[in-house]
Amino acid sequence: MGKLPKSLAILGALLLGACQSSSSTLADAQRVCQSGASHVEVHFSGTIARYLGTHYSQSGEHEGFLIMPSGSTNSLMVEDNVNLSGFIPMRRGDAVELQGQYECNDSVIHWTHHDPSGRHVGGFVIVNGRRFQ
Repeated sequence: MGKLPKSLAILGALLLGACQSSSSTLADAQRVCQSGASHVEVHFSGTIARYLGTHYSQSGEHEGFLIMPSGSTNSLMVEDNVNLSGFIPMRRGDAVELQGQYECNDSVIHWTHHDPSGRHVGGFVIVNGRRFQ
């Protein structure tokens, strides 16, 4: 067997990291998604661009908001389950850090809270220094 091309070796390492539930940067996650992954754990910071309000789904009440990641010109949507993390007080321009699951199919970030069944990596949202999970 020959050596793997460097690009395949890097992709393999990123995918393995995603499968092991380690966090990737947003740029790494987007590269992994372009290679066929369905979701990737991410950890990054930025500012609140817009609060979208709340809605109900089969998994509970969620609040949506847009984040402008540091160093980016495009905002990302976050859906946080308030039944698990509680409501997150926020305003446009607030500093935010989060860990969650970036969904490759729609670029929305989910799982920004703990998993009560313990089967998923716990995420979090930190707004102005206050942690919600």
